[in-house]
Amino acid sequence: MNAAILVLTLLLCVAMSAIIVRVARLPLPLTQIALGAVISVPSYGLHVDLEPHLFLLLFVPPLLFADGWRMPKREFFQARERILALAFGLVLFTVVAVGYLLHWMIPHLPLAAAFALAAVLSPTDAVAVSALAGGAGIPKRLMYTLEGEALMNDASGLTAFKFAVAAAATGAFSLYDASIAFVLVAIGGVAIGALMGWGMALFQKWLAGWTRVQAQGTIVMILLLPFASYLIAEEAGTSGILAAVAAAITLNLKSAADAGADTRIATTHIWSMLEYVLNGVIFVLMGLQLPDIILDALSESFQEGGWSDALRLLTWAFATWVALIVARVVWVWGMLRFTHLVARWRGDGHKPMPRRRLMWATALAGVRGAITLAGVLSLPFVIEGNAPFPQRSLMVFLAASVILISLIAAAIGLPWLLRGITVEEEDPEEREEQLARIQACEAAVAAIAVAAREPGSEREEEDQGSLTSKAAQKMISAYQQRLRTLREEDGPDNHRERADAERELRLIGIRAERNEVMRMHRLDEINDVVLNALLYEIDMRETALAPPTRKH
Repeated sequence: MNAAILVLTLLLCVAMSAIIVRVARLPLPLTQIALGAVISVPSYGLHVDLEPHLFLLLFVPPLLFADGWRMPKREFFQARERILALAFGLVLFTVVAVGYLLHWMIPHLPLAAAFALAAVLSPTDAVAVSALAGGAGIPKRLMYTLEGEALMNDASGLTAFKFAVAAAATGAFSLYDASIAFVLVAIGGVAIGALMGWGMALFQKWLAGWTRVQAQGTIVMILLLPFASYLIAEEAGTSGILAAVAAAITLNLKSAADAGADTRIATTHIWSMLEYVLNGVIFVLMGLQLPDIILDALSESFQEGGWSDALRLLTWAFATWVALIVARVVWVWGMLRFTHLVARWRGDGHKPMPRRRLMWATALAGVRGAITLAGVLSLPFVIEGNAPFPQRSLMVFLAASVILISLIAAAIGLPWLLRGITVEEEDPEEREEQLARIQACEAAVAAIAVAAREPGSEREEEDQGSLTSKAAQKMISAYQQRLRTLREEDGPDNHRERADAERELRLIGIRAERNEVMRMHRLDEINDVVLNALLYEIDMRETALAPPTRKH
């Protein structure tokens, strides 16, 4: 009963946050964290002992799967150098630079433990960034890069964290062995996830050949795919996080056109709802944990050494966050400078360096979130010889404080930094969408004209042919009106057989639209964002034309 009350309370907080955020005008993640803190008030509030491994299993695979599914693949591969440099290079740089700084700043924190803390602080939360940016918005190219980074650096950060924790617990560490193991873990996770996604895509294509297959059954299997990929990869000793991401990307690449309209529409709505609920529950859970962690540590420090010790803890937390920001700025500037120099060497040096405000926004967007909290709470309490893990409570306090500081700083700083920033180049998605709509309408007109001229058993009678011809003319006129509207041209806005003929021709035109949009996507003339938006519209129109089911 207690578990049921807890789940219902968390869901109620998520629902209430949608209302409060409209009234209070606070960023959604901070609103949900505040609600979690309110329901955890001592003496009568809820208290949850977060199980890190269960938390990672329940929340991380579906959310990363959804992010990988939605991530535009063309933009991901175009920005692969930047994304990999941030997701792997920046993580390694952060572990070394911030780890040494922490060990220097806090001498009683062993170097291996400092590396572990820096590693668990390296993953970023792109979902929180997009919510915290507010109405100012983030340029699309930057947002795609941040999302791609967040997809990958969870795996690299947690893998580095595991190696550092093992070194702190055993006192033995080999850079060569750790590097080899890191590469094998990453490659193995990607391979398992890609294989799972490819298998699901084949299964989905096989089901598409059947008739009367319930879309709900296919969706349930897709919902289980991230968990299956994660568990199999973890059992094999590889990265379950990368497996979930690779499964999503592979499935989306292989099966975008194979699933039926009902499946695509339902999948879109279900994943949208799940993402909102799971993200909301995560932030509410963080609100349940962060106040207790931070206040208990400050209270204990105050009792032992007075205000000076409590102030020292806060100074360490703030200095750690500043070190993360500085490390990110240095890495981003160096990466962009190197890219600029390579472009000049190739004779393409006309593009200027990004503005400083945009670089600082990129650095401030490195918000820490649930992965960091779950990772640091998974620290063992004891190590070999039954000795306590060195400075575990301090590491948990610093991680929790950095999460809160990064969220507040991004909520205040990102809208200010992004205010008034305009992207120099034209947004290609608007142009691609306009072109895709025009060419889809033209393909539909051509397909309807051909279908209206084709003889068929149901069209052999003259009256039937006349009805079909009239329906075709009406449909072609409707599409031509849409074309005039899309091209900004001026223009004016039942018999059962005729209605059936019109529905059939509409379906032919809609299928031609879908085929044309898919063809343009295969040729990289449009990206995944445009593809998904147009497929959703086309699927909705196809579903609306389905004949009503009659009860027998």
